[in-house]
Amino acid sequence: MNKIEIANEITDLLRVDRVHFSTGSTEPKELFLLIVEALGLGIESNLPKPVLARRIVESAGLAWLPDHESTGGTVTLKGLEVVKSSVEYYLSNRPEIT
Repeated sequence: MNKIEIANEITDLLRVDRVHFSTGSTEPKELFLLIVEALGLGIESNLPKPVLARRIVESAGLAWLPDHESTGGTVTLKGLEVVKSSVEYYLSNRPEIT
């Protein structure tokens, strides 16, 4: 699975519009902002993508590891997978979201 497929799964789970990826499969910040808004997490929107992703993951009680982000301010495939796990956690444990 690649980043685009995982991002599409996340947006499908949240029932929000899919995000557009630029060249190089760099995940758009919009994806993390959509997650924060859909889940009502109250995380500041001005944070860099890896910080937003880490806060989403840690808010669900999951671990954010060094290989979940890369230099250059992007989230790795592994990082995006754990973000998806966080979304799944919230959707199964907070029925008011779905």
